[in-house]
Amino acid sequence: MEQTVTIDKNGNLTLPKEYLKILGIFSEGKVTLQSTGSQIVISSPLENVTTIPQLSPQEAVKNAQAIVQQYVPAERSLVDELIAERRREAANA
Repeated sequence: MEQTVTIDKNGNLTLPKEYLKILGIFSEGKVTLQSTGSQIVISSPLENVTTIPQLSPQEAVKNAQAIVQQYVPAERSLVDELIAERRREAANA
């Protein structure tokens, strides 16, 4: 994965959210920079990594439903498809 970011006039850059996730940073945190020739490697020491906030089962279900809704048209019923599939399997058993 590669992405270009802008460095502002003060020399600051903002890491995209997907890169922060890779580093395990979900709120404020620190990273370690290491130069290797003309490249800089960014890493996150484990003691600085913030864990993912725990979700209640209801929140987790709502998040999952929101993700699925992005990819499944509203007129399609995954539940009906699953029931029909199970009935076909039972009939063939």
